[in-house]
Amino acid sequence: MTRISKGRANPLSPPPNPTLFFLLTTMATETQPAPAAPEFTAFNRVVSIPLVNDTFSAVHTSLISHPLTRSPYSTAQALSSSVLRASEPIAAKLAPIIVRCDGFANKGLDVVESRYPYPFTVHSEEIIKTVKERSEYARDVANKTLDDRVRTPAYSAAQGIDQVRTPLSPVILTQR
Repeated sequence: MTRISKGRANPLSPPPNPTLFFLLTTMATETQPAPAAPEFTAFNRVVSIPLVNDTFSAVHTSLISHPLTRSPYSTAQALSSSVLRASEPIAAKLAPIIVRCDGFANKGLDVVESRYPYPFTVHSEEIIKTVKERSEYARDVANKTLDDRVRTPAYSAAQGIDQVRTPLSPVILTQR
């Protein structure tokens, strides 16, 4: 015979009225569908930015293609997938808060996209081309500035020293 301490029910013992317990649990499942985990639309918007998407694709390809990172990467993917599935009940309970935060994030993305639409619409090849052109221009300006302010004056000073030193060479050699 199982002994039940006063004030606490034995979790292994059947409910006092099995029919009532069955009706309550079936009613609860029938009237309230299982809440789904909220969807993060702001995250999907950020991932859909061409430069971000191409970066994630390149990192994924690099991790999959290298033999030293392939196994840990696939293990991490499986682990994160199982953690995501395990956290769905918590996410479902926090759905109103998450949806509200997602709305704020979307508003922030709207503001950034309205002020700076270029990265949201342009493909990464065009961005890379523009960055390369600007870096080449900066390198050319730096080289020209270095030539004008450092190399040319140093070369002129070296020539001046050579011109002053050359006439003295025969005098110094004859005095010895």
